[in-house]
This record gives sequence, C-alpha cells and structure tokens, in this order.
Amino acid sequence: MNLHNRIKTLSAELKNIQENDGFVCDEEGRGIINIGAENYDDIFSPFCFKGGDTLSLELIEYLWEKQAVVPLDYDLTLRFNVKNASESKRKEIQTAVKENFENDIHAAEHKLHRLTLMSIWFILIGVVLTAIYLVALNYFPVAITYILNILSWVFVWEGVRAMSLERRTLKTDKLRSLRLAAAKIEVKEFEPY
Repeated sequence: MNLHNRIKTLSAELKNIQENDGFVCDEEGRGIINIGAENYDDIFSPFCFKGGDTLSLELIEYLWEKQAVVPLDYDLTLRFNVKNASESKRKEIQTAVKENFENDIHAAEHKLHRLTLMSIWFILIGVVLTAIYLVALNYFPVAITYILNILSWVFVWEGVRAMSLERRTLKTDKLRSLRLAAAKIEVKEFEPY
C-alpha cells in the first residue's frame, strides 16, 4: 500500500471516529453544531426586544451540551437553520452569541479571581494555625493541639483543593465560552423533514 492510499485510509478512519464520537467537521476542520429554529424568534429570549441580543436559555443549554462533545482543540461552526435566512439574521445571531458568551467569560474571570483570593487566604490561615499548633505543643493540653493540627490541615487542604481542582473546572468553562464566542456562524434556510 503506497503512502497516498495510506493517508486516505487514515483520513477516512479519522472521519469515522469523529462521526462516531458525535461530531462532524466542516471543510475548515471546525466541529459543527446544527441548530434548527423554524421560528427565528425562538433563538432569542422572549424578554428581549425585536432584534435583541440575548439568546434563549434553551439555546444556551443546547449549545453547552452539544459543544461538550467536540474536543477543545477544535474550533466551532454554529449552523443555524431558520426560515428566510439572510445576512442580517446571521449578523444578529453572531452579535447575540458573541455578547452572551463574552458575559460568561467575564463571569468566569471574576470567579477565578475570587477563587484565587479565597485559596490564598485559606492557605495563609492554615500556615498561621500550624505555627500556633507548634507553639501550643509546649503549653496546651494534647486535645487542643490536636484540634489546632486538624484545623490547620483542613484550611491548607481547602486552599490547595480550590486552587487546583475548582480552578481547572472554571478555566475549562472559560475556554468553552471563548470557543463559543469565537464560533463561525452560518445561517441556512430551514428545511422541514
């Protein structure tokens, strides 16, 4: 088997793997999420004005669910299937998607900042309690020193846990929001089955 045929075979196998994992790529190698919205207004929150910039909660949940299937190293293409597709509708959708997920990015950054401060405080409190524990070994009963020892480790552990585990989750959510905000938006004509 020559190299050219081997590359074609491996490419076909890769495409099958991707399709079996629940996502398909477009010609640019972006993961595609298809959104069917027969009624264009269903894309936006019922509380925003005509041509609003707030996506409906159902659509946001749908996008989060579908994008979780596509590995993070792939960019996204969001294909909206609507009646009377037009360039103006594409721009409205693009603006709404970008603004909604930029808000999520800012919220994630705020949470990361708060989490970092909380982690530092917990670790510092744990270190201070450890110092008090070491001093208390010579002056206080054993029961009190045990309590100080346990408290110091609880604070240190909570600080380290928040810094490592929760921070990773928030960073992943921020990355997913960044990917959705930067997604390529396509608007196609709705075709009922």
